[in-house]
Amino acid sequence: MFDASYSIEFSSDNAKSGTLYSKLETGVIAVFNSNGKIKPLFFQYKDIYGDDHNIKIDNIISSKEEHYAGLPCIIYSCTAIIQNKRLQCTLRYHVAQHYWELLY
Repeated sequence: MFDASYSIEFSSDNAKSGTLYSKLETGVIAVFNSNGKIKPLFFQYKDIYGDDHNIKIDNIISSKEEHYAGLPCIIYSCTAIIQNKRLQCTLRYHVAQHYWELLY
């Protein structure tokens, strides 16, 4: 999909959740309904060892339209199971440029 580096930060060794960090483009598999509404299903991240991971989005908490640098975007707040831990992640879809970013 895209060459990018990502990291996961957990608050402690026994934590059941953490935060997924990235600032780079990511690959996303999404579906569109008949009205053109987008629902992301999977995304990809690269771990600290350079291995690619395809992650199923467990739940979409919220989505909102906003402008980033004057350009239309859709922000998705999601949860996903990564390494047996539920993580909250944010995906940003750049509508005009047709690409996704994994945000922190």
